[in-house]
Amino acid sequence: MALPPDIQKRKIRERLIGLTGRTRIKEIKKILEGLPDYHNGPYGEIRKNLTKEIGKAKTRSKIKHQDWLGVPRQGDKQFVLVGRPSVGKSSLLSKLSGMDIKVASYDFTTLKPIPAIIKLNGAQIQIVDLPGLIEGATEDAGGGKRLIGIVKNTDGIIFMIDLTKPLTKSEAIFNELKKANIEKPMIIVGNKVDSQDSKKNINRIKMKFKENLVLTSTSTGIGLEKLKDKIWEESRLIRVYTKDKKEPIILQKGSTVKEAIEGIHKKILEEFKEAVISGTSAKFPNQKVGLDHRLEDEDSLKIITG
Repeated sequence: MALPPDIQKRKIRERLIGLTGRTRIKEIKKILEGLPDYHNGPYGEIRKNLTKEIGKAKTRSKIKHQDWLGVPRQGDKQFVLVGRPSVGKSSLLSKLSGMDIKVASYDFTTLKPIPAIIKLNGAQIQIVDLPGLIEGATEDAGGGKRLIGIVKNTDGIIFMIDLTKPLTKSEAIFNELKKANIEKPMIIVGNKVDSQDSKKNINRIKMKFKENLVLTSTSTGIGLEKLKDKIWEESRLIRVYTKDKKEPIILQKGSTVKEAIEGIHKKILEEFKEAVISGTSAKFPNQKVGLDHRLEDEDSLKIITG
């Protein structure tokens, strides 16, 4: 007697965890041979998805090593989206960036890193959707070592969790990052907060992550503005406004007047006399300062040359 389709799907996912390349293809073929001979309805859909997965596994095995070594940096900061397969990373990136990104309900839709730029407070933030990590990534399960290499070289991590699924699965991936000794600014995104199935996990995840947590729903848009604010906060960037520019100069937190001028044009330094500052870093409006003065977010800067 055939298993109910939902149970069969779960068993198939469990059998394929950690398998890549030829081993994955071989196992999928075994699964197909063992399925009831239905070609319509739910089992027909299972067959169709498994056949697609063979093609995807073949594509993945052909990707050259250099394709995985990293993503060319663009913008002022780079964050990577990390999580298990099918937690909603691609949907989140699509919502944040406005890009049309392929989204599907089966695992491993994302076969290699997908970068996108989002604009926050005048800054350009690159967000990279990584293929889903699986348990054993530090031992290279699912090509995990190369993916972890990308995570090690980024500025920050957006770790995404599906609140409708057992948290132990995402915790296992979180532990893989710990094993790799990755210490980066991290935002925890609890997705699908609008689902009734998420309720049992919300309190637990709030206790575990507290101030680093943002609850979202990519389907309704809940929490996305708060997430943007959190990305800005963790980017440790500041905006400095000048009279001659419509857009702010984007600088690293703690930057000086000298570094701001270098961001405009180094030649100005040769004729620099003093700067006039208003804003948080100034003791009073229009304070006169030198090159070593440290700027704060949303300061206004006037450069006097002579």
